[in-house]
Amino acid sequence: MKVLMFGDPDNLPSLAGAFQGEEVHAITYEQVNVPVSKLIVVDPAPEGVEWWAHLINGLLDSYDLFVTPFTRDGSDLASRIAARRMWPLLTNVIGLKLGNPLKVEKVIFGGKGKQSFRVELPAVISLYSQAMEPVSGQPGVVERISRPNYSPKAKVLERKSKEAEVDLSKAEVVVAVGRGLKRKEDLEMIRELAQILGGEVACTRPLSADLKWLPEERHVGMTGVRVKPKLYIALGISGQIQHVVGFRDAGTVISVNIDPDAPIFEVSDYGAVADLYEVVPLLIKELKG
Repeated sequence: MKVLMFGDPDNLPSLAGAFQGEEVHAITYEQVNVPVSKLIVVDPAPEGVEWWAHLINGLLDSYDLFVTPFTRDGSDLASRIAARRMWPLLTNVIGLKLGNPLKVEKVIFGGKGKQSFRVELPAVISLYSQAMEPVSGQPGVVERISRPNYSPKAKVLERKSKEAEVDLSKAEVVVAVGRGLKRKEDLEMIRELAQILGGEVACTRPLSADLKWLPEERHVGMTGVRVKPKLYIALGISGQIQHVVGFRDAGTVISVNIDPDAPIFEVSDYGAVADLYEVVPLLIKELKG
């Protein structure tokens, strides 16, 4: 199998980790230490997904599989390549077994389930890189190519950076809350608990994307942030796969949920079948001494 993958210095090591033992070429915009057969660096870097789609489409004739990270731009690029090539496309992939046909596992129904697929090559997939173990090493060959002379119909007019209030990936203690929290005002006791523990507050997707109670940078999960704290406390969180993959590398996981059958208990070191409104005030009281 010959694989071409696109990514940036943050996600290429994880993408490459899923294809060890295969002939893998990676295309990106700057030098990165990743153990692939060939690293293709484009200089100057194309601006916008359409640039990359035009460039990569012209390189794919000899490849069996094109891989992107499951990010906003990565998914956009994957769909453009699949449409140009008329190759099958599978997105949000969290596991795969190499071969032809390629066997993949992806999340469905907003993370409420998983489904296995079998697809004949050539194909395109967008891979949830945070579900893969990263690898490091030197590329076999580094090839530098120039950006093509191309005028896309859509052009980038302006870019604005977004200031984040916290970097959860660096937190050693994370106190996460889900739909078990009934009111936005009750976030205060969650913040108090996190402050006592010297940690940060996090949440599931509904609290950030749907209810807007917390900013997106505090969302832990498949489409959010991946964290690796020494301690992860899950309060009122059911434990759907799209959230669990965000803290799978945590040292110790403690969960509190009123449902004894909640999936969160399957991935917890310690669990309490209880209401967070009873447990959190008691924890705060005990920790304050």
